[in-house]
Amino acid sequence: MEVNDRAVITRRRLIRHGLQGSALFALTPVIAACGGSSGSSTTATTAGTGTGAAAGTPRRGGTLTFARSVAPTQLDPANSIIAGDVYTLDKIFEPLFITSADGKLTPWLATRYETSADHLTWTFHLRPGVRFSDGTALTADDVVFSIRRAAGNARGPLSFLDSAIRTITAQGTDTVVIKLRQPWAPFLSDISVFANAILPRDFGGRSEKAFFAAPVGTGPFTLTGFKPDSNLTLTANPHYWQAGRPYLDSVQLNYVTDDNQRLLQLKGGQAQVIDSVPPANVASLRSTANVEVGVYPAWEVDLLVFNERVPQFADRHVRRAIAHAINTATLVQATSFGTARAGGSFFPPSLQYYAAATPVLTYSASAAAAEMAQSRYPNGFTTRLLISGGVQKWSEFGQIIQQALAPLKIDVRIQSLDHAAYETTFQRLDYEMFIDYAINDISDADEMASFEVDFRAGGSGSYWSSYDNPQAITLVHQAQSEFDPVRRAALYARLQALVAQDAPFVPLDYPPYLYANSSKVRGFAVNPGGAYRLEDVWLG
Repeated sequence: MEVNDRAVITRRRLIRHGLQGSALFALTPVIAACGGSSGSSTTATTAGTGTGAAAGTPRRGGTLTFARSVAPTQLDPANSIIAGDVYTLDKIFEPLFITSADGKLTPWLATRYETSADHLTWTFHLRPGVRFSDGTALTADDVVFSIRRAAGNARGPLSFLDSAIRTITAQGTDTVVIKLRQPWAPFLSDISVFANAILPRDFGGRSEKAFFAAPVGTGPFTLTGFKPDSNLTLTANPHYWQAGRPYLDSVQLNYVTDDNQRLLQLKGGQAQVIDSVPPANVASLRSTANVEVGVYPAWEVDLLVFNERVPQFADRHVRRAIAHAINTATLVQATSFGTARAGGSFFPPSLQYYAAATPVLTYSASAAAAEMAQSRYPNGFTTRLLISGGVQKWSEFGQIIQQALAPLKIDVRIQSLDHAAYETTFQRLDYEMFIDYAINDISDADEMASFEVDFRAGGSGSYWSSYDNPQAITLVHQAQSEFDPVRRAALYARLQALVAQDAPFVPLDYPPYLYANSSKVRGFAVNPGGAYRLEDVWLG
């Protein structure tokens, strides 16, 4: 059965609302050693080892109370993109592979896979003994139903990640065969996305609406209380396939929008974990008794993007001059209090195939002046910098950039709009420069590479920059069909070097995820895509 009639495989921008006080787009990094030739396979990892270790002997029982800046709105994996949904549903549902806390693909509901010599056929072997939370056994038919549903969901924000799939079929009860339209190196990472989580076939005989009101999954927890756009309660799944897990009896996820309220709840003991810790509060929290701060690498980069349809920014020398003029080290220190890293390559350091040796345009006032002198605008010009008014950090970025470009006689006028108007404005290319961030959802670098520099992929015109370099596009396409990790790394290194020299955007910083928790909380970890699995968490 055909899963998808789209012949052209593309990537597209996604919106993740409520994340770090803004809405932004999703991308990702890594096949690790999982990609293989004919007959190659992965082996199962020990259950739980990929999601954060904890010292000592785990204790069972208790309720974890988590004060979050995001709230769930609904719990259908195939229709989720809101951060509150995404970071909730993975406690209830699970895919064939997951991304561990250190960013590696990890066999989960599948123990291994094989690929054919032409990389068009992928065979997945299901983990034996897995049951849904209602006690029914997981079968290959459930996998086929779930992935077909995700791939065929025209409104699904992540359905494009399954566009490589031609057919998916069950072989017996424990084997699934997926045939692709073309060799596609990111496929294993694509299949691990939360949208491809496994549900019971035909919703276990219920209607779709009834099922998601009381969902059944293979995850460590089950839903026992849910108020959309508010709080949610989870209880340990008695049928969970990892023996002895989860350690917690229950998890209470509370929606607390105010930064100060979350901090007060943590210090007062009403919450044991909080998210979105303001960078300015990290130092004081680190000196607070019985509180630990987690700084987790993210597949994320903040960008200053140029509109190359504007004559000034079609001039490569102007873009390079601006890149040289911005001291990203100073910018990061001023805005993140040392928690972020200064920008360089458009791949963040936590992303697989990040090339540390990328020849980026470093801060140099003399180099900036030299580039402007070679441009068509040696006497400068006036321009607009578009930002989302709801993001304080970007307001600070804008002021720093404004001051940095003044010596080049570039007069920067900051245009601050509410987030909805900001999104609409830059997406219709009614801007000259804007600040935004890119974040990956999966573990393969293709999503970030194709969305940001493949002008013809995804519908955004290289992140709305209109950057159109045929050499860069060729490198993206070559990497998509290259399964050898060494050769693939070389392709991405060349791509990063080329983009760094062309400067279609300036990577400003690499911000981490900032969490804080009671010292009683053990085993908590956040993966580079922002997900935190809780089956290994326990209370000391």
